[in-house]
Amino acid sequence: MDNLRKSIRLLFTDYCSDFILSKKDSEKYINVNNFIEKGFRTFSSYSIDEIKNIYQKLDSDWFYDVHQEKNKNYFHILNHFTSKVLVEQDLEPFVVYEHLLKWRDLSYYIGEDIFTTSFYACLDNRSQRKRGFFAWRPTAFSDNKRLHQLLKKGLAENHFHLKGSGPVFDLSWINIMNQPTSFEKAFEDLKKEISLLTKTSNASESSKKELKILIYKAAYIRYELFRLVNKIDESKEFIIDISKESNSSASFDLLMNMHELSKNIEVLRYDLGHQFEYKGSVEIIDYTIPKNIHIQNLEKSYVFYGERKLLYDCFKLIYSGDKKFQSSIYLFHAYLLIKAQFRAELIQVNDKVGFGNFSMYQDRKEFFLPDDSIYHTAFMNLAVHDTKSHSQIKSFELRVAPKDSVLKLKSSLEGYNKALDKQAILSKQLNRSLFDDNRFDLKKNNIFYTIHYIKTRDNRKYSDSSQEVLCRHHDLRIEIKKQSIAISQLREGYSEISDLIRGIDAASSEFNASPEVFAQGFRYLKNHKIKGYFNHLKDKLEEPKIYATYHAGEDFYDLVDGLRAIDESIRFLNLTQGDRIGHALALGIDVKEYYDFKQFKLMLPKQMVLDNIVWLLAKIRKFGIGIHRNEVNRLEKLYENLFYELYTANFDKGSLLEQKYIHHTTYFDAWKLRGDDPYLYLSDLNEDIYIKPNLTYWERCRINEEYPKNKNIRNNIDIKCLYQQYHFNIKIKKAGAQIKQFEISHAYMELVEEVQFKMMHELKNKNIAIETNPTSNYLIGTFRRYAKHPITKFFNLGLELDHKKIRNCPQISVSINTDDQGIFSTSLENEFALMAIALEKEKDENGDLKYNSSMIYEWLERVRLMGIGQSFNT
Repeated sequence: MDNLRKSIRLLFTDYCSDFILSKKDSEKYINVNNFIEKGFRTFSSYSIDEIKNIYQKLDSDWFYDVHQEKNKNYFHILNHFTSKVLVEQDLEPFVVYEHLLKWRDLSYYIGEDIFTTSFYACLDNRSQRKRGFFAWRPTAFSDNKRLHQLLKKGLAENHFHLKGSGPVFDLSWINIMNQPTSFEKAFEDLKKEISLLTKTSNASESSKKELKILIYKAAYIRYELFRLVNKIDESKEFIIDISKESNSSASFDLLMNMHELSKNIEVLRYDLGHQFEYKGSVEIIDYTIPKNIHIQNLEKSYVFYGERKLLYDCFKLIYSGDKKFQSSIYLFHAYLLIKAQFRAELIQVNDKVGFGNFSMYQDRKEFFLPDDSIYHTAFMNLAVHDTKSHSQIKSFELRVAPKDSVLKLKSSLEGYNKALDKQAILSKQLNRSLFDDNRFDLKKNNIFYTIHYIKTRDNRKYSDSSQEVLCRHHDLRIEIKKQSIAISQLREGYSEISDLIRGIDAASSEFNASPEVFAQGFRYLKNHKIKGYFNHLKDKLEEPKIYATYHAGEDFYDLVDGLRAIDESIRFLNLTQGDRIGHALALGIDVKEYYDFKQFKLMLPKQMVLDNIVWLLAKIRKFGIGIHRNEVNRLEKLYENLFYELYTANFDKGSLLEQKYIHHTTYFDAWKLRGDDPYLYLSDLNEDIYIKPNLTYWERCRINEEYPKNKNIRNNIDIKCLYQQYHFNIKIKKAGAQIKQFEISHAYMELVEEVQFKMMHELKNKNIAIETNPTSNYLIGTFRRYAKHPITKFFNLGLELDHKKIRNCPQISVSINTDDQGIFSTSLENEFALMAIALEKEKDENGDLKYNSSMIYEWLERVRLMGIGQSFNT
C-alpha cells in the first residue's frame, strides 16, 4: 500500500494546479512523462524504470473503479485506498484499526475530507443512497471497539491550548471562500512569513506563484462547481480566465473580476445559505450549507457540512461518469490541490522538527479568523464542544493566555465563556425556545482554565547602556509581574470567574526564556491566599488551589539543556506533588538516537554550553556516576576555557572577581540563585540578602525560600557577585550569545544517559506528573515512530513482563493529551489509538511482536486513570 499512498499524495498535493488549469485535459497533465518528472522526489529510492512501473500499475489498475473494471478515471485511485481503510458506522466514517498508521500518514498531509467524501460518494453510487448527514467529527476515529469501551469510562484532557485546538484550517478556508476579497492584510501578513510548505514548484513556467491568487482561483472554482452540481443559473455570462500563471501580472483578469465574484458569492450566501443567529443578528457561515438540513447535522460539527457536501456531490458525478461534469473535472482537481497547498500553511505537515517550526504555524492560526467574527467564535466553540461531545471527558483543562490587568483578564475570560456557550451560535432552523435559557455552565461540565504565560525572547540590544542596570529578560519579568497580580486580584474580587482558574503554565519556545524568568510569578500564585475582604458577599467560602505545570524539555539545542530546563522548573518554580511538566521529551528519548539524528554536532550559544557543562558535572557528582573520568576531565577543562572567555576576560577592572579563580562548583552555586529576583543582587553585595518584613506579598516572593537548601550560599560574596555579573555585565551577555559548535563523544552520551535515568527516578520521588502529547511530540521531536515516544520509558506497568524492565522503570504518572489538536489535526481518542496500534505493531530485536495486545490495553487503562488523577480540578 506504500506506493499507492505515495501516488495519491503526488497526484493530490504535489501536482501543480496552474499546470492542470492550463492543460484542462487529464491526458495532457497525467501521463507517464509528467508522472516520472513529478515522482523523482516522491519515489526517491526508485529508478526511472521503476517509477514507470508504478505508473503502469496506476494506468492499468488504480485508475479504474475498484468494483467495475470498465470505468476509468484517475480519481478512482482514492477508493483503492479508502475501500481498505474506511468503514461506515452510524453514518460516520471510521478507520480500520489495523490500517490506522497508514491512514494517519496519508490523510494528515492531504486532509481527511477528500477521502471520506470520496468513500461515501463511491459507496452511495453503488447503493443508490441519498445521503443527508455530513457533520461527522473533524478527525475520524478508529473502529477499535475495545478501545472505545475503555475510553467511554472517562478521560482527562490535561493539555489543551484553546486557541490551537479548533478546526483552524477548515474555518479559515470557509471564511475565505465566502468572503475572498476581505483578507488583503491577512494575505500580506502571510506573505511576510516563511512559506512552510517547503515544496519545489513543479510549475509549467518558472514565474513565482502568489498564494493569494491561487486562493482567488479556488474561490471562483468553488463558486462554479457549486452552481454546476446544484444546477443554478447555468448561463455563461460571468466567466473568468484562470488558466494563467498565479501571479498578479499574469492573472490580471482574475483580479479585475474579484469584486464581481464576491458580489455573486454574497448573493448565493443570502439566497441559499443556512442562517445562524449570532450576537443578535443573522449570519451566513457558508453558502454551501443549505437553509434546511437534517437537524442531526446541527448537533455537532455543523460547519463542515457544506464543504463536505460539495466535495461529495462532485465525486458522485465523477464516479457515475456524468458526461456534463466531465469537462469540469480538471477544475475540481485544481481546487483540491490549491486547498491542500493552503492547508500546508496552517496545518503542520512539512516534516520539520523543532518548536520553532510549530511556532510559525501557531502564530498564523488566527490570520483568517478575525476576533468577534462568527468564524472565530465557532473556532473556539467547536474546539471544546466537538471534543467534549465526541469523547467522554471528565476533566477538561483549557490553556489560555494571561492579561496585564485584572479588568482585561476578567473581560478575556468572560469572552471565552460566552464563546463556549452552546447557544453562542444557533441555527435559525432550530427553535431557541426549545433550549434551556440558562447559560452553559463550565464548572458543572468540569471545564476550567490554566493560564499560560508566554515565553518571549529578550530583544534588548547589547549596545544599549541600560543593560548595565537591567537584568536578563527585564521586560518579560515586568510583564509577568503585571499578569500575576492581575490573576491574584481576580481571585480576590471576582470569585465566580476566578474559580475557573485552576493552574498556571508557561508556554512557547524554550529558547525564548528559561524557567528562572517565571520563578517569582509561579511562587506568588502557587502560594496565593485570598484575603477574604469580600467573604460576606459570597454564597460559599472557597479558595481553589493554584497548581502549576510548565512546558519543559520539549525542544532543546542539546539534550542536556532539555534536562536542565526540567530541573530548573522543579527547583526555581517550586514544583511539588500535584504539579506537572508538559512534554519532558528530554527525560525519556533515546540519548544515542538523538545525538545520531543531530550527527553528533550541535550549534548553540556559548552561555548555554557553559551552563550545560556545569550543570552536567554537578549531576554527575550528585548521582555518584563514576564512569568516563577522562570525559569528566575534558568537560572540566572546557568549563575553564569557556569561563575565562565569557567571564574572566570580561570582568570590569576592580571587580571583586577579577583576580579570583572560580571553580565550576562555585559557578553551580551561583546557578542555584537564578530563581531569585536578580535586582536583589544589583546593589551592595556586602549586605546580606533578605526580604524586609511588612512588604507586599509580591516583594516577599523575590527570594526562592525552597532552593537552595543551603541558605549560606546567598551570603557568599563571590557567588553573589558571579550571579550579578551573569545578569548585568553587558560584555558577558554579548560573549555568551556567540555560537559554538559542540561535538558529542561516545563517553558524553553515556554520561547524559546515566543522568537522564537518575532524573526520571528523582521526578517520580517528587510525585510530579508528565503530560505527554504523542502527535505533538512526534511532529516537534526527533523520534520518527509513535512507538518511540518516551511515555513507555516513563511508565511501563502493565505493558512489560520482564521484571527487570519494570523495576528499572520509574513508573512516573503520565497522561495522554492533544496539545494543539487543530494545528496537528488530531483528537484525544486518536492519540490513544495511535499509541495503541504503534505498540501493537512494534517488534523486538528478533522480529517478534514486542508487546501483548491485552497488556497494551491494560497499560492504556492505567494511563487513562492517571490522567484523571492528574487533573487540577479534583
